[in-house]
Amino acid sequence: MSEDAQQQGDHGRLCFGGREIAYTVERTGRRKSIAVSVDLSGVRVLVPADASAEEVEATLRRKAPWVVAKLALVDEMGQAPAAREFVSGETFHYLGRGYRLRVLPDPSAVATRVRLSGRQMLAPVAEGLDARLARIAVRRGLIVWYEGRARERLPERIAAFAGRVGVRPPHLLVRDQEKRWGSCDARGRIRANWRLMTLPLPLIDYVLAHEVCHVVEPNHRPPFWRLLEVVMPDWEARRAALRDAGPRFAW
Repeated sequence: MSEDAQQQGDHGRLCFGGREIAYTVERTGRRKSIAVSVDLSGVRVLVPADASAEEVEATLRRKAPWVVAKLALVDEMGQAPAAREFVSGETFHYLGRGYRLRVLPDPSAVATRVRLSGRQMLAPVAEGLDARLARIAVRRGLIVWYEGRARERLPERIAAFAGRVGVRPPHLLVRDQEKRWGSCDARGRIRANWRLMTLPLPLIDYVLAHEVCHVVEPNHRPPFWRLLEVVMPDWEARRAALRDAGPRFAW
């Protein structure tokens, strides 16, 4: 095994591109080949029972660029958010501000249509629903509400950043992306996670500016970071704040 890779028991470390990748090895007789997965719990290498340490390292090294990219996405979203019950009394955020959820049985409700009232988020649900179905209805109602706010508010902000980099405003797609706040595809379309609307506006703007810059510079090469510096000189502070605060808002 090379000097920059170490494996001890069911755990190991591999250095790639200046980053140390910690991973867990899980052996099973049911597997015929080695597979690598990356999620909020870390990097797992699933291997056949008779696979050697050298085979594990070789596979992980071959997949290291993909692993590092996936870890960056996990870092961006932060740690797993606290589980929600979607019941009265819970706090949900909009533009960084907390609102207390109030679930209201409503005989006229067909679908749960969330609305703000002062510092409350009101979520009417059809009468007669059991607790499980009521929670499902409230969760769906909240998502629809956040999606609507994203479609209302984000295009104007995207257009402002597009003007700064000299491109036409990219098309916006609001999506449910659990592991990233936003992305820019090969066609120059921006996909925005509806969860962005839970964040304070400066953090939303960081994500949008980042993705608009990708319309001009698709990769994270030096020209991309120079462009982002021009568009948003304090981008590093905002990115750090997003990493620190993001998990408090997302669910």
